[in-house]
Amino acid sequence: MAPLQWETTTSYVQRLARRHHMSTAELLHALGIPWPTANAECTKPHGPYTSIELYLNAPSRCLIAAFAGIPDEHLAHALPEWNRYRDRPDPQTARARLRLASAHAVPGCPRCTLARTSDPHPVPQYLPDTHLICRRHHTWMLGRHTLAGIPLPAEHADLARTPEILAAHHMHLRFLRRWGAAADHALALAINLTETWRRAAPTEERIWPARARRIGNNKRTRLWYALAREAITYPETIALAQFFARHPRALLARERPGRTHPLHTAIAALLGRPWLEDPALYPDQFESRIRYTPGRHPYPRGRWPYRHNPYGPGPTELTELGYQPPRPRAKPHGPQGR
Repeated sequence: MAPLQWETTTSYVQRLARRHHMSTAELLHALGIPWPTANAECTKPHGPYTSIELYLNAPSRCLIAAFAGIPDEHLAHALPEWNRYRDRPDPQTARARLRLASAHAVPGCPRCTLARTSDPHPVPQYLPDTHLICRRHHTWMLGRHTLAGIPLPAEHADLARTPEILAAHHMHLRFLRRWGAAADHALALAINLTETWRRAAPTEERIWPARARRIGNNKRTRLWYALAREAITYPETIALAQFFARHPRALLARERPGRTHPLHTAIAALLGRPWLEDPALYPDQFESRIRYTPGRHPYPRGRWPYRHNPYGPGPTELTELGYQPPRPRAKPHGPQGR
């Protein structure tokens, strides 16, 4: 049984067990792999993009690869966390551990998953930022959230009524191919800005709330405004990132007393929002961050998408609606924590 690209190891082992009408524990026991130990973090609430991952040492990986009939190197290519188990050199016995995944995982497109696996169960995947949108089925992968401790069924956003988001995705792909390192720097800066603006948007802002209503099909607009925050601001984010990559030097001049900064004016005109001329909406030394954008050249990008912490900084819309954020990790004390 072949894995899906970027699938979590836990998901693949679970699908392998279901294919043979067994539970995951029964499969591991039959292969001679002891039931994995889990640390205390796995039992605590965790963020919407975090998955419980199964980490296998070398003997365990060989057993599962032989049982699945797929070479180990093929599994390592498809499963990003496949060979991340930290063990002593040349282990002799099979071992497994359950830990929080070191990367962000979201359930993949349900229709694509069903077509590829013939199984309706969701498949968590470590999707890159350019694959969070399924252009074939007009779907945005949101990740799992909980409200008042109850998991939300909304793990995907429907983009059928938001063609501007699909158009922005085409621009995103072209932008990455053309600008390379400068694209990543500009995207990171643009994402932080648009998320800040979305939270601080005044009452005259109509585009983002209307987009949330279309994504949610006019149901629970406030909830979708918080859940699909990355999708709601996506067209503006891509347009802003392209603007930052070009960053005309004339706009980076110092602000003249009594006049609006030319950079703020240009951004407000670009996005069609006069309220963005307010200098309070921009971080300190904002012009310096744009000025030091890397030059344009291609380079290998990381796999993992940019993510906003949905419960920080401070209270958010999801928290006000009942979202339960994970508890902060306790810092170790004493000599061992130094």
